[in-house]
Amino acid sequence: MGGLSLKEETVREKNEKAAQRQEKHQEHAEVTVRDGEFAGLTKRNEDFMFHLNKNLDNYNYDLEKKEVVLNETYRELLNKQKSGVTAAKLYGTVTEYTEKIMQGQTQKKEERSTSKTFWLMALDNGLIMFIMFCVMYALVGFFDKSKNAVNGGWVTLLGTSVIAGVGLAFFYVMMDPNKTKQSNHKVIRGIVVTLELIAIWMVAFGLIALIPVKYNQTLNPIVYIILGVIAFGARYFLNQTLHFPKMGRDVGRR
Repeated sequence: MGGLSLKEETVREKNEKAAQRQEKHQEHAEVTVRDGEFAGLTKRNEDFMFHLNKNLDNYNYDLEKKEVVLNETYRELLNKQKSGVTAAKLYGTVTEYTEKIMQGQTQKKEERSTSKTFWLMALDNGLIMFIMFCVMYALVGFFDKSKNAVNGGWVTLLGTSVIAGVGLAFFYVMMDPNKTKQSNHKVIRGIVVTLELIAIWMVAFGLIALIPVKYNQTLNPIVYIILGVIAFGARYFLNQTLHFPKMGRDVGRR
């Protein structure tokens, strides 16, 4: 009987402790989730937002940009904290996150019009094709010393790069998921756009072929390498500045 009483006493103590922990957790939840400017955030996340706002003011950060950053951070925290993620775990300290914002590392790509997206993609793809053709022409020039080894010269290089850049941008914009929600329409649109690109490509190359060789001379392989390196550096710099769209993800942003 004595042993049974001790066991009952132990079970009762465990139940009481569990109840206390539950009450404490409920009380903590009521205290940490508050109303106000950042309603719905836990106390720690709300404090993070408060100090972030204060730090940005101390840096005289642009008011409009600050509102955008605070709003995006707030919404992300509101969503991520459901999984137990804290602001410190997501962004580091307030000071670190403030410094990243000031350096422009957390600025998300601006919403772009279809026209701006198109030309940015055309520029990006054009530079990529330019680099690829430079590498190809250089390799052909090194391994085949024939003057006719490379089909065309610098005009062909520029022409193919521009045509490919604009053509691929056109393809991705036309294949925007927002325009092709039904799979059968997507297939038809894909076939039509591909045929259009082939037709444009053939016409363009036909026109380039009419240019006299003396105006479209093949360059030295070393020159192609230098041009490729310059184009690679230019694309890297422009991507850091303009933030080229990612095909299949940023297409169709408005």
